[in-house]
Amino acid sequence: MTIWTPDIEHRDGPLYRAIADAIATDLAGGQLTAGERLPTQRVLADQLDVALTTVTRGYAEAERRGLVSGEVGRGTFVRGGPPGAAIRPDPDAPLDLTQNHLGPWSHAQELADGIVHMATRLPGAGVIDYQPLGGTERQRAAGALWMDRAGLAAKSDDVLVTNGAQHSMAITFATITNPGDTVFTGKLTYSGMKSLAHLLRLKLKGLPMDREGIEPEAFERACRAGPAKALYCMPTLHNPTGVVMPASRRRHIAAIAAEYGVPIVEDDSYGFLLPDETPLSAYANDAYYLAGTSKSLAPGLRIGFLLPPASMVDRLKAAISSTTFSIPTLMGDVVAEWIFDGTADRVMAWKRSEVAERQQLAQSLLGQYDDVSHPMSQQVWLTLPEPWCTSEFVNQAAMRGVLVSPAEDFIAGRASPPHAVRVCLGPIADRGRLEEGLQVLADILSQPPEPCRVVV
Repeated sequence: MTIWTPDIEHRDGPLYRAIADAIATDLAGGQLTAGERLPTQRVLADQLDVALTTVTRGYAEAERRGLVSGEVGRGTFVRGGPPGAAIRPDPDAPLDLTQNHLGPWSHAQELADGIVHMATRLPGAGVIDYQPLGGTERQRAAGALWMDRAGLAAKSDDVLVTNGAQHSMAITFATITNPGDTVFTGKLTYSGMKSLAHLLRLKLKGLPMDREGIEPEAFERACRAGPAKALYCMPTLHNPTGVVMPASRRRHIAAIAAEYGVPIVEDDSYGFLLPDETPLSAYANDAYYLAGTSKSLAPGLRIGFLLPPASMVDRLKAAISSTTFSIPTLMGDVVAEWIFDGTADRVMAWKRSEVAERQQLAQSLLGQYDDVSHPMSQQVWLTLPEPWCTSEFVNQAAMRGVLVSPAEDFIAGRASPPHAVRVCLGPIADRGRLEEGLQVLADILSQPPEPCRVVV
């Protein structure tokens, strides 16, 4: 019988917490199942070459999170953990690699416990009542700290708390544009921007891109050719390509935008993966910087932070009032608490480590087809070799049980999309299953396309 051994080598924080985190990760990924007996504390201490007290504290921390239970005379057994965590995925269900997020697998129970604890601390009326427009003072102070760590000087009065980054985008463009206006983006852009432009009846003009993002010369030509109300961009770990814009280009883009009076809307949803990258907004005169907790912490929180020009704060508050009015009190306070007490930093550090390992795995199997994605990107941008075309590859991958996103999903306007697909590395908790899916994609690309169905 194989004895379970946790992987704690690359985890941040104290060793005892790393053991509890490993239990959560393997429970979520299916390497541990409910009812399974864990190694005795002494056996595990010998396996890991750590002090017995470290394992004792690790098991105690796991029990505090609801992951395990100790039975006198019998040992320590795995519990169900968070709802659904120990449920093995349906082996016949397709591997869906179309959603670009990484769950906080190793911290799931800890975060759930934190939400429950916060709910017990808040007065009843505070939980169920409306919030001030743009968030409470403490929530906005947490947002200012978030901005400060990203490299932006922000006062709490200038930060707005929203219902996620997509909500920040919606109120920003609803405020600074009118139906029929043109918004510049990269030729390939976030599909959420495409759907928002459709909702607001905006015209997207996709600008040429290279391995460093939007080409400054193309941006300047577009500015000279006709007016645009804004430039939407994702300089850090661009979605879908994973490209990172260097600082020199960020300065160049900001200078062009200032010269032609084009506001910049910067989506920094993935900036937490590269915390040393200075946002483009830091170089711009007129910028709307937005970040959220869906990618950095957990999608269910639905909390975002928006830093607009100070003169636009009141107008954007009115837009919040016209859309969702306020954020959920509980989630706003939970996120603020996690930012101040360091929980958010620990979760993001774990995600950086996990993304790096998943990207290494992906590059070992698919690297010859991806020459643009950054090592810290949680997606792979596959350029399909001849004679493959996108629709054939997407269809054959689906028939083999792996779902990926075609380049058409991200093309701005009517430009011709490249023969490429986006493969997300985060939505599958079990890294073994992810490897199986990536191997399927590699196997497909190693052979010529199979005959397509005949349409008559």
